[in-house]
Amino acid sequence: MSEHTDSAPTPSASPTPTTRADARRATARGGADIGRALDRHDRRIGWMDLLRGLSILLVILHHSTQIVEYRIGEVPGFFEFLSSFFAPFRMPMLMVLSGLLVAGSLHAPAGKYVWGKVRRIVWPIIVWTVIYAGSQAVVGQNEHMPWEFGFWNTYLWFMQFIFAYYIIALLIRWIPAWVLIAVPFVVMFLIPPELELLQRFFYLMPFFFLGAFIEKHWDQYAKWLSVPLAAGLSIIPIGVALYSGFIEPLWYAPLSALPAMLGILILVRLTAIAPDARWLAPARFVGRYSLIYYVSHYPVFAALGWLALKAGISNPGVGLVIIFVVTVAVSTAFALIGRRMPVSLLFELPRRLWPARKTDA
Repeated sequence: MSEHTDSAPTPSASPTPTTRADARRATARGGADIGRALDRHDRRIGWMDLLRGLSILLVILHHSTQIVEYRIGEVPGFFEFLSSFFAPFRMPMLMVLSGLLVAGSLHAPAGKYVWGKVRRIVWPIIVWTVIYAGSQAVVGQNEHMPWEFGFWNTYLWFMQFIFAYYIIALLIRWIPAWVLIAVPFVVMFLIPPELELLQRFFYLMPFFFLGAFIEKHWDQYAKWLSVPLAAGLSIIPIGVALYSGFIEPLWYAPLSALPAMLGILILVRLTAIAPDARWLAPARFVGRYSLIYYVSHYPVFAALGWLALKAGISNPGVGLVIIFVVTVAVSTAFALIGRRMPVSLLFELPRRLWPARKTDA
């Protein structure tokens, strides 16, 4: 999820990339300070936006598959295969990319750091939970009140996890990132499967701090995992994905965490040196506005699924394509206008809730 706050530049002997092209060239050399390059909103690293955008599109495809199965009927096997094929990497990749932003954010004062997370994570959680609950009430499916757990137990669990991880990163910032990878990795095996949400919390936490670890040790990571070696080891993520697609979907299964981490390390390394192709610009756009796509897509596709049922659409394949395309289109419209007031209030609070007080000269 593309969420970061302004912070002071990280001290370094190397010059700070000032343009996207500089950032891409530095990353291709294997020595880019990712946190520094993302200190400001006008500094982007294209490969991060690409991975984030593709992950978000896969999330929307997965959810579109679910709503079609619920509202219309069983979807063609190809779409079920796609959903299972990318399951080991879809949400974990978003967590790793979020973790890559921690180091840059932590250079800000604690109050500014927390406020940045509140206005860009907690606020849209509140707004879109209310919107989702309202849409559910319209179709007669909302049975919870705001003070009940069920009211907040929605598709926004992912953002709730990210906020928790950011706060953990602040509170125990002196603890090495590798400890925050290892400890939750062990804990998730100790949680009974019936506590699904809690197990998922500890399953994804190592991925978040894996991103923080990579950012801190990028030079060593790029040197250790050379591009030729990463290309040769690409059989690992491919094998994991094929197992998930053909044999057993790997939905947050503890035993799948380690191969998924290895796969993501390889994918990140290879994508970091990939050419900045123009035809991938739409995916990078989705990645740049990933928060907007994520929070807005679920109510949209849920409404479309309900409308498809009312319209009598009976072909699941056709229904899925329509719902996916329209959902992406509506979310794109939100992304295009989502930084303008008052629409921006759906996605974040202003840095200041009231004008700065003027003082006498």
